Amino acid sequence: MKMNFGLFATSLLLNFINCENFLVTLDCGTVNGTKTTTDYGDVLEFIQMPYGIPPVGDRRWTHSELLDPIVSNGPCWDENVYDASTLRTTPIKCAQYSYYTCVGQEDCLYLSVRTPKLSGNYPVLVWLHGGSLMLGWSDEEGYAPTAEFTADLNVVTVNINYRLDIMGFFSTPEIWDDTENEGNYGNFGIGDAITALKWVKANIAKFGGNPESITLLGESSGANLVLGLLIADQADGLFHRAIALSASPKWKSDYEDAYKLRSSFTKDVGCTQVTISERRACLKSMDVETLCSKTDHNRGYGFYDFPYGDGLKGESMDYTIIEPTLIPYPPQDLKHESKTRNKRQKVKLILSNTAQENGYNALQYSLNQVYNWDQADELLTERIQNFTQGAQRKKLKSDFQKDIEELYNFGEDSSEWWPQIFWDTLTTDVRATCLLSDLASDLNKNKLYDVYRMYIKQRPNEITCGLNYDSIHGWDTEALFGYGWLKLENSSDRHQRKFELNLRDLVHQFSYDKEIEGWTTKNTLVFENDDFPLNPINFDKNRPQKKECNFWKRKKMLDY
Repeated sequence: MKMNFGLFATSLLLNFINCENFLVTLDCGTVNGTKTTTDYGDVLEFIQMPYGIPPVGDRRWTHSELLDPIVSNGPCWDENVYDASTLRTTPIKCAQYSYYTCVGQEDCLYLSVRTPKLSGNYPVLVWLHGGSLMLGWSDEEGYAPTAEFTADLNVVTVNINYRLDIMGFFSTPEIWDDTENEGNYGNFGIGDAITALKWVKANIAKFGGNPESITLLGESSGANLVLGLLIADQADGLFHRAIALSASPKWKSDYEDAYKLRSSFTKDVGCTQVTISERRACLKSMDVETLCSKTDHNRGYGFYDFPYGDGLKGESMDYTIIEPTLIPYPPQDLKHESKTRNKRQKVKLILSNTAQENGYNALQYSLNQVYNWDQADELLTERIQNFTQGAQRKKLKSDFQKDIEELYNFGEDSSEWWPQIFWDTLTTDVRATCLLSDLASDLNKNKLYDVYRMYIKQRPNEITCGLNYDSIHGWDTEALFGYGWLKLENSSDRHQRKFELNLRDLVHQFSYDKEIEGWTTKNTLVFENDDFPLNPINFDKNRPQKKECNFWKRKKMLDY
């Protein structure tokens, strides 16, 4: 079916909220939702319902389990009817360290469901938020499906919370060696996503969703969860399609590496007992605020930069790790059918990234700013010197920097090219573009996967402050969710609106498992930065940045 890219739409504003109640009876009990009217139609909203047994006490740092009336010995909540009609004054967020304080709570396994009708059989779109696996929550304003988004796409949407940071991705011998709770090496946030998908599979039909048509949508670290769910045998059959926006495909750390990077944590929080069982008891009884406050976040900074060459600390967040329970191998190994012999579900996957993931954005990131070509040259010199310490230096010729600058049109000013976009493009190629293209090619070798490559070059119009923006990390979801996070003054301009509507059309078509004419597993769908006379949607027969990626491969620069 040909993709019907829309150009314009009427206002996206919600008109009003109707306080009429809507009840749905689940195995766990009855929940109450509310109807919200949008310009695209009515939507029933059920906000932040519990899906997992609270991971507290002895369940801390264990893989979550589905909330079940048998386990609860009755209804899963104290109320006769669980009120999911409104967002709480203090929304439920998983514990996270934000602005030098711990916010959220440990009992946080909740999800939200929005549906056009309870009696439907709509495709289901499950949202996995980003935030470096350290921040975020299910229904963050401007960064999550809303009633308006749900009505526009005519799907059932599910937004989930999952454990974050030290509560969701901690790995230490005190956990590994627990004979009463075996198999816990980390990746608990990925396990939470599996539990949420089990809830969706079991309950979504009662909300008008089709449990046999589930699509995952994840951005940034949420896209990493998508990759993890592809790997985990426990997630097989729980979804049918997936969209991974701006994933980090290079997973090298295993659970022992993660421990080495945080080996002092147990001592730092005051658990210095002699035996491992005593230290485990101390860790599990420690208040969440103390655990949050002692977490070291000075790692993984390399993602937004040229490769650092300083080992795991710069290249690893030590969060999504290789371990024997859920993630026994990295995403690249999905190409081997021997690794996936226990899987049965064929999956369609979109792998996408923006052209300048590492881009400078005055409202988000302030790393690696360059305002002229001299600064860009100096920064590249510094980064190459950092990377080429020791053995790496011998692999690169003295004209390495000159080759890079020639390849990336150093010094050529135009409306499409300037010092910052030069820097952001070359670092993004090394960090994301080339690796994701390789991953797409690898996964297509396995008959279980049909992988489609997408590349986003569309970027914002110039902002009133005069700063040229490039296609930064998060620009795609900013458009997809209606420009509600950055609140750009020109978000209603034709250029921005066309991007939003085209992206929404794409997600709609994919969720309905409809063919997008011209897009195959061998070419690339490119969102160009042109509106007229060129088409903003282009199909490139090659992978993005093919010439540049071949250069980095020859220089062994993708092996950092």
